[in-house]
Amino acid sequence: MFDRLVEFLIQSMELFRFWIVLDSFEQGVLLRLGKFVRVVEPGLHFMWPFRIDHVLYESVVPTTHSMGNESITTKDGKSVGFHAIITYKVHDIRKAMLEIAETDHAVRDACQGEVGRVLRDHDWCDIIGSTEILDKLTAACRKRAFRYGIEVMSVQLAGLALVKTIRLMQN
Repeated sequence: MFDRLVEFLIQSMELFRFWIVLDSFEQGVLLRLGKFVRVVEPGLHFMWPFRIDHVLYESVVPTTHSMGNESITTKDGKSVGFHAIITYKVHDIRKAMLEIAETDHAVRDACQGEVGRVLRDHDWCDIIGSTEILDKLTAACRKRAFRYGIEVMSVQLAGLALVKTIRLMQN
């Protein structure tokens, strides 16, 4: 019973908070009564209490997203398995916070199709023979993710190998 009272008091005190501190690796957007006011940089910021002002914030330093194991068929008919690792950062916090639900999902959406498309358009020898393919993958993903306020810095392929794909059809 006492712990619920303490929890209630802490939540009530949160309504009276009139400041926010963002760390040096964060940026945010200030919303006043649900409408965008301005971008909030790292540091101490004062705001109206009682949830009149609200700050949504996120880390803007580079991070990675693993797309998991995928397989495609190359231009020369080879089945290829790979694991794509995307390194990205938020470059436009307003777009990233207000126009998409989660940056991680946006990165996956932007890159999954592009990685498959680029790899399908190349032969197996092209894929394993040069680092140029990674530059093409990065450029394709960067172009697609930029509209979400995300800058793709690099795409890496791990576990790249020829595989046998078996698909079972069930009624």
